Amino acid sequence: MSESGLEEKRMFGTRAFLLNGRILVGARKEGVLLVRVTAEKGAELLTEPGVAIAVMGAKSMGPSWLDVSAAAIADDEALMFWVDAARESAAA
Repeated sequence: MSESGLEEKRMFGTRAFLLNGRILVGARKEGVLLVRVTAEKGAELLTEPGVAIAVMGAKSMGPSWLDVSAAAIADDEALMFWVDAARESAAA
């Protein structure tokens, strides 16, 4: 995927993908996808299977930062659902 303003960067112990300097998603251990969305969208998406509020160290990151299990992004369509949710939130 080639998109203007998109960059890959190592952050927070993960490989993060940023759009215009704003984190969209990150690849975490065990295939978990870290997804950044608005707090409102995050609260809505927490009802999806395999989704939890991200925890970094001992700190809960709140509904704007979601961990999506590997099982919930098992195919390209499912992965793109989460990438698109992050893009929409970044544009908001």
